[in-house]
Amino acid sequence: MGISDKEDEQVAAEEYDPTLIARLESPERLEKLPPEKLLDLLELSGHEDLLDVGAGSGYFTFPAAARTSGTVYALDTHPQMLDMLKTRSEERGVTNIRLIEGTAEQIPLEKESVDVMILSLVLHIAEPHEQGLKEVQRVLKKGGKALCVEWAYPDSEPPSDHRISSSDMARMGEELGLKVLSRQPWSDKYYSIVFQK
Repeated sequence: MGISDKEDEQVAAEEYDPTLIARLESPERLEKLPPEKLLDLLELSGHEDLLDVGAGSGYFTFPAAARTSGTVYALDTHPQMLDMLKTRSEERGVTNIRLIEGTAEQIPLEKESVDVMILSLVLHIAEPHEQGLKEVQRVLKKGGKALCVEWAYPDSEPPSDHRISSSDMARMGEELGLKVLSRQPWSDKYYSIVFQK
């Protein structure tokens, strides 16, 4: 799961912080943005190859890995986060997660590589925002689905110039040939959109 700009800078600046998982997976965040309920929106069959962009601590990676026999690619820009994910995967005995270093704007996977993508709190960081959705269009297989979660607009953190309203997100996806399957708020802080290629 992506993290706020402030936490993002902190991860880049420091070695592993034992309190990071507690912050990223706080009870408040789990209540307002429940990963299991969000994954339900994808209606997984249990065999999909899946890409979690901005995997962070594994907020969506681990629940997704439990729902598919396919490969779950966990992509993050920070080697520290990937190291943490590797350790947590080994501790949990999860064997279908593959770690990848990269960005939402340049995903290091071939065209039409995965059945499902998760982009949680990362598209507002992409420069330009459309580039992240262009990568969704490129990397998803035909008929594949992408779950995009973003900050509600206009909330105060991160700053409003880093926000994408749900209507703008839907429009950008549709302009790239993606179909909106669902669009809904999650508490007062977040919203989700499920696109299909």
